[in-house]
Amino acid sequence: MTKRFDNSLLECDFMSKWPGYDSKQMRKDLRRLHELASTETSFGLEADHHKAYQVLIVLEAKRAYDERLAGLFCEDWFDVDSPADIFRTLSNRGDDELPPKILWNILCRISGVSIEIIDARGLSERPKIHRFSSTASQISAPCLTWLRLGKRPVPLFYIPDDE
Repeated sequence: MTKRFDNSLLECDFMSKWPGYDSKQMRKDLRRLHELASTETSFGLEADHHKAYQVLIVLEAKRAYDERLAGLFCEDWFDVDSPADIFRTLSNRGDDELPPKILWNILCRISGVSIEIIDARGLSERPKIHRFSSTASQISAPCLTWLRLGKRPVPLFYIPDDE
C-alpha cells in the first residue's frame, strides 16, 4: 500500500492539491485506517479514518484507470476520464456525489469482496438486485449483501436464533 501511495503521489500532481490535506497527513491517516482494520475490536470511525478512506478511493480509481488503459479487467464501470475527476468530486463535495456504480465497484476492489444491493423501495414481488464484483468471476469472492429501503442502503446481517 505504501509503495502504491508513493507512486500515486509522484504520478498524480492533483493529490498534492487536496485542500488542507498534505501527503504526510494522508500517510498518517492511511496508517491509522490500516491499524483500525487490523484490530479485532471495533472502534468508531473518526474524521481522519474517513479522509483515509477517500484517499483509498482515489488510489483505487488510479489503479482502475491504469488497468483500463492497459486493457485489463475493468469492465465498463470505470467511465470517468481520470482519477483526477474522482479526486475533484471527493475534495469538493464528498463521496455522496460519486456515481453509485463507480463508488460501489471501487469499494469492492478495495475490500476484495463482491457486493449485492437488494433495492426493495418499490412495491414489487421481485426487488431489483444490483451486483458489484472485484473480479471477473462473481463466484470467487465473498459477498456482502445490502438492503435499500430508503435513500441509503444498509448492510444486511444474519443473526442466528439460539432457540
